[in-house]
Amino acid sequence: MPLLSVNNLVTEFDTDEGRVRAVDNVSFSAEAGKTLGIVGESGCGKSVTALSIMRLLPQPMGQIAGGSVMLEDVDLTQLSIPEMERIRGGRIGMVFQEPMTALNPVHTIGRQLTEVILLHKDISSDAAIREGVEILDRVGIPSPDIRMTEYPHQLSGGMRQRVVIAMALACKPDVLIADEPTTALDVTIQAQILELISELQADMGMTVLLITHDLGVIAETCDDVVVMYAGKVAETGGVFDIFDHPAHPYTRGLLASIPRLDTPPKSKLSVIEGMVPGLLDLPDGCRFQNRCPHVEAVCESRVPELETISDGHHAACLRWKELS
Repeated sequence: MPLLSVNNLVTEFDTDEGRVRAVDNVSFSAEAGKTLGIVGESGCGKSVTALSIMRLLPQPMGQIAGGSVMLEDVDLTQLSIPEMERIRGGRIGMVFQEPMTALNPVHTIGRQLTEVILLHKDISSDAAIREGVEILDRVGIPSPDIRMTEYPHQLSGGMRQRVVIAMALACKPDVLIADEPTTALDVTIQAQILELISELQADMGMTVLLITHDLGVIAETCDDVVVMYAGKVAETGGVFDIFDHPAHPYTRGLLASIPRLDTPPKSKLSVIEGMVPGLLDLPDGCRFQNRCPHVEAVCESRVPELETISDGHHAACLRWKELS
């Protein structure tokens, strides 16, 4: 049984223009100790899926309208707020996209870190401080005892991201959700953060959900991949299935847009023409139809369902057999 299983998840938001379905019948599962990557363009529903799992949707406009999120045999969507608070930070940790906004600027690093520990562990304040220093040292922050007394603005972006990771891992969760953990960091710091997450995962045996738009990161770190487009799953499978045998035209377009070392000088980069359709004005049939180079009449009227390409590899495309 997978450690985390998302089944037909539907998440909706009430807006001034009407109700928007940001996540539409999304399903995937993550096995214990493995890394599942969720990839797609901005606005495809990646972060909303993560917030739905954590039950952190903005209120009152956001709500889970259907489906389930199973952590082993517990449906997180059915838990009360106090029960979910014990899960959140305890069994599931989350690294948020912007470390500066994830940290409270008016409280010290030590206060914010020990607050997480004291919430989930029955220990003294002194013991929580010691654990805080230990976890900061574990994520590679120098002079952790001094950093405990400092404020977020006194740290660099990479250091703040390490603090956010330390907070997420303070109680040794079973699942870590990393939402764009390397956004706004320079390339060398990005590599350090990804390596740190991989090392901690191997050491602690946790499952990682890595949300990103960077296919290079997906290829380097993930075991399985979910490709999302306009709130739905376009393709899912093992990382080698997705990169070596992509079945959905959108996945193929994403892979083709990656610059390569053997690309001739001054040649144009491949792009996916057009724009993602607005969630309030979605087309009938396939949501990728206005950008797909292989679109036919059937694509404009029939909604594609996930079909099995091979064992563990699925794609929501009506023409995948012709294109393979």
